[in-house]
Amino acid sequence: MDFPATAGFAVLDLETTGFSPRTERIVEVAVVHVTPDGTSGAEWSTLVHPGRPTVGATHVHGIRPVDVREAPRFAEVVPALVEVLAGRVLVAHNAGFDVPFLRAELERAGVDMPEAPQLCTLAESRRHLPQLAGRKLADCCAAAGVRLTGAHSALGDARATAELLGCYLAAGGPGAHAALLRQAASTRWPVVAPPRRAPDLRQRRVVGGRVVGAGPGAWTAFRSAGELRPPVPLSDRAAAKPLPRSLRPGDAVVFTGGDPEVRALLEQRCRERGLRVTSAVSGRTALLVTDDVHSGTTKARRALQLGTPVVDTATAAVLIETSELATSDSAAPAVIDLRPARVRAW
Repeated sequence: MDFPATAGFAVLDLETTGFSPRTERIVEVAVVHVTPDGTSGAEWSTLVHPGRPTVGATHVHGIRPVDVREAPRFAEVVPALVEVLAGRVLVAHNAGFDVPFLRAELERAGVDMPEAPQLCTLAESRRHLPQLAGRKLADCCAAAGVRLTGAHSALGDARATAELLGCYLAAGGPGAHAALLRQAASTRWPVVAPPRRAPDLRQRRVVGGRVVGAGPGAWTAFRSAGELRPPVPLSDRAAAKPLPRSLRPGDAVVFTGGDPEVRALLEQRCRERGLRVTSAVSGRTALLVTDDVHSGTTKARRALQLGTPVVDTATAAVLIETSELATSDSAAPAVIDLRPARVRAW
């Protein structure tokens, strides 16, 4: 597996069938590597068959029994998972939930998890984001200017937590959590022999920020070095304007990136409802629609500088249809199928 051998952090997120590590099971796991300076890098994720017919709260995590039907059992992915965790500080948002689940599943697979050092981004938020009333991942990300896409999917949450960690590390300065990193480097994880045949990972499909199913290769398991992004310190992040509760006639909406079919559909709908689709972000832009505000495009960079409200395509569709816009459209709000044609047929 092409994971870098350097020391750092392993950001973990799990989706589970319930709340008790003793009786419930993991149905999805994701890990994102973060360097000591806070740069997000390698990624690994898979759905997991829980060994039972039920998957828990589908209305929360979006996973259906059919999605895990062909997913590997947890014991099958243990060798790969241990490899991506070993030598690193374990990080999670509410580590008191994720780490006990990880330990319980490893024990069921016959692997004793060492006392690896841990870091909880929820606990760290009390130092870095003391003003918050709520400290859920979405609350912390919003306060830090971190984009949370694909919430309640393991990889979506892990990516956001990794970027949040990067903000904390940038604020802490050089050497932040050096003691934990040294401890992680000296922690001995058990050697787990890989299976004769590597399991086929099952990863979730995400379109427009929404999870719409599962399949092989929906997300890449590794983000190449050319795509690594260093963290932006909290002090340097523009304070984003709050998301508008509704759009007004004539508001300017800008699109960048995303699936061309979905984008064209939403641009057309904006015009039908009396909104202006413009080509550049300015101080008068009401909304930037993108699935990755940190994509590096000129529009995304400008939106970050100006604090322009940013939404993914799914949220934009809701705003477009629920806003009371002065148009000749007297029909009931349209149901917009955000899936591109190739996914609709999947």
